[in-house]
Amino acid sequence: MAPRFQAPRGTRDLLPGDLERWQWAEAQARGVLERYGYREIRTPLFEDFELFARTSGETSDVVQKEMYRFKDLGERELALRPEFTAGVMRAYLEHGLGGRARVHRLWSAGPVFRYGRPQKGRYRQFSQLNCELVGSAAPGADIEMIALFVDVYEAWGFHGLTVVLNSLGQPATRRAYGERLREWLAPVHDRLSADSQQRLVANPLRVLDTKDEGDLALLRERGAMPRLLDQLDADDRAHWDAVLAGLEAVGIAYEIDHGLVRGLDYYTRTAFEVHDRSLGAQSALGGGGRYDGLVEELGGSPTPGVGFAIGFDRAMLVLEQRGAALPPAPPGVFVAAMEGTREEAMALTRALRRVLPADLDLEARSFGAQMKAAGKSGARLLVIVGEEEWPRGEVVVKDLAAGVQETIPRVGLAEALRARLAQAPPPRPGGATEAEKR
Repeated sequence: MAPRFQAPRGTRDLLPGDLERWQWAEAQARGVLERYGYREIRTPLFEDFELFARTSGETSDVVQKEMYRFKDLGERELALRPEFTAGVMRAYLEHGLGGRARVHRLWSAGPVFRYGRPQKGRYRQFSQLNCELVGSAAPGADIEMIALFVDVYEAWGFHGLTVVLNSLGQPATRRAYGERLREWLAPVHDRLSADSQQRLVANPLRVLDTKDEGDLALLRERGAMPRLLDQLDADDRAHWDAVLAGLEAVGIAYEIDHGLVRGLDYYTRTAFEVHDRSLGAQSALGGGGRYDGLVEELGGSPTPGVGFAIGFDRAMLVLEQRGAALPPAPPGVFVAAMEGTREEAMALTRALRRVLPADLDLEARSFGAQMKAAGKSGARLLVIVGEEEWPRGEVVVKDLAAGVQETIPRVGLAEALRARLAQAPPPRPGGATEAEKR
């Protein structure tokens, strides 16, 4: 019989055994981010709806179809965050970060929410790693952001990644290009999906972002598509050429995709995705780009920025499919008590837990049951709080991996245990130990 309550469709529980892989991935990413000089920022799970509508674009799928929008008890129009960048830039302005330093390197991680059809690896509540470099318009900022993206994935064990690039130019460039797209698609307008027909009127570049198989077939059928790169002015072309040269200099492979556009209106100039071609058709691992007009759109002074987002759910799914092994859990200690030393064992366990992983039996079971529990716990060392040893200021320590034991002083016990855990276990003797004979 199914339980009465289940996780809402498009969400899931991360259980012990699964969550360790996420924690490992988060720790690996954090290490890369710290080495690049990025600092964490945490923003609310919900913001004013208008913040996302203004930055994502009223005609975007995020605003039109995917956003969890609601009114609170004060009749305020709010939305669960569908992406991080708008909230991070709101915080950047609200707290005057631009006045504290010229360039800010920021990252965030946590849940985001979009209403869509749930699929394997795609959820309505999902987790993202988001990075922003705010304050520099230099091509070097784009190069750093792309290199950071690749290095995070390499820290997770991915290799041979390919960066796919395009330049979106400036708003005026995109408007001119949009007119060319309308003309190019006019002969097949009536064969496009209803969504793409609407996009062709409101924002033609979004047609290139379609996932509709019929639309994709039509785009291929039309042949050579107008190229946005051909519309770039001299400054945007120089920026683009410098980004390509920089990627070559740092050893990052790239491909140019003239159909690559971003789904949000605030992007300018460089747009990119990162792919693992070994994954086949679903090779994209995430992407990002430059958004030089976003801060100004929110009421601030013109401030350049570039960023990316990585979906943790997708990354973890690929790692699981590849059978990636997690590093073993740190070895720990199990404390076993005799009938007369249960309270002492509790106190000792608490003291040990201040410096190393330690466990004990909570149910006052027999010594034999505690020994079995110790064997199943995964602990490396067993500390026996004996009725004879404890009054003498001693305990018995058994190496469960090697099957050897010794009596040692309680003074300095934590340090002694930590030193033993850091060493490989000694060879296991051929016969049974005294503890095993008890």
